[in-house]
Amino acid sequence: MLSVAFTLATRGFDVSYYQGAVSQDTFNCLANNGYAFAIIQAQIGSTFNNNAISDYWRAKEAGIQYVDFYIFPTTSKDARGQVSDTIYRLINEGVMDGGMVWLDVENIDLFYDSQSDNQWFISTMLDEMSNILGANRVGVYSNWNQWESIVGWDWAGASGHQLWYPHYDNWQSFDDFQNFGGWSSPSIKQYQGDQNECGTALDRNFY
Repeated sequence: MLSVAFTLATRGFDVSYYQGAVSQDTFNCLANNGYAFAIIQAQIGSTFNNNAISDYWRAKEAGIQYVDFYIFPTTSKDARGQVSDTIYRLINEGVMDGGMVWLDVENIDLFYDSQSDNQWFISTMLDEMSNILGANRVGVYSNWNQWESIVGWDWAGASGHQLWYPHYDNWQSFDDFQNFGGWSSPSIKQYQGDQNECGTALDRNFY
């Protein structure tokens, strides 16, 4: 998903590894309900989500125009190696046709104790992702609370990338956004979490 002017809201959803394989009927239903983009989890910790590939093709078959992926990293594997393995797997499967890959930065318990170590870890992954895809196809998922605890509120080492942030206020609006990490504006907002629609669990997003 590339940067767009925010005129009319474009609705999308994301699904995780825990949803398993999402059926074609579900993707068709979501497309019919007006969702235009999907973000699918490709990596959770040290595990590649094999369902991400089939979910991509079913989303496209349903007519969902934009399909991105996200990576939930692990400190138990090499920073560059894990994102390289995942992204090249997606490329080799033919599902990286211009979409983005987002790096999920949340849950302090899954990162290092040191903020400086986390800054290095995140920078290293983003650099490798950018080397493969180009910086304009790499984004960060986080919000001000998670960012502050993991890397420090004012660390701006990732601000050259687009931001997708969660804030479950049920509003398709960026009026709630608080500047952090060098970002003064976001690209996507996850405004509702853990919803059930069309026979699957999902989070709702807009841009």
